[in-house]
Formats: sequence, C-alpha cells, structure tokens
Amino acid sequence: MTVQYDSNIIRTHAEALYDQARGIIFMAGFIGFILGGIGGAMLDGAMHGGPWGKIVLALLVMYIGIRYGRGRAFVLQLQAQTALCQVAIEANTRRAADAAVASHASAVGQLTQAG
Repeated sequence: MTVQYDSNIIRTHAEALYDQARGIIFMAGFIGFILGGIGGAMLDGAMHGGPWGKIVLALLVMYIGIRYGRGRAFVLQLQAQTALCQVAIEANTRRAADAAVASHASAVGQLTQAG
C-alpha cells in the first residue's frame, strides 16, 4: 500500500485539536468547581459556617481550573497552528516547484525549436 500525502487529514487533525482545546477549558473549570465545592463542604462541616464558604472556594478553584485549562488549550492550539503552517509551506513550495518546472520546460522547448 502506497501512502499518499493528503492535506485534508492534517486540517482535520487541527480542527480536532481546537475542539479538544475548547473542551479542556470547560472541563478544567467544571472539575475545579466540583472539587472546590467538595472541599468547601468539608471545611463547612468542620467549621460550621454558612454556605458562602462553599461557594467562594468552589469559584476560586474553578478559576484556578480555568487558568490551568487555558494553558493546556494554548499548547493544543499551537500544535494545530504548527500543522496548518506546515500544510501552507507545502502548498507554497509545490506551487513554486511547479512554476520552475514549467519555466524550465518552456525554455527547453524554445531551444529545441531554435536548434
């Protein structure tokens, strides 16, 4: 089986990386909120405070989770952009190579007719 270059596969991969990046931000925030709520409930049980401690801790840990998720998402987006850049480089190189071949063939054809 011969493997052929297909830029659509790379573009599909880049789209999947962007989808993962969006999902990571949401999930990190959601997990942070849940863990913060659980931690707040444990602290509330030990300190017998009001519900505000749970809410504040849940929001604080959610914020930390979102910050972490954005960092991970940036890495995935950078990978996607690198892949798309490589596709663009290949397309531009192929275009330049085709133009050079066409120019060379035209010059050889003119020499053949003159000789």
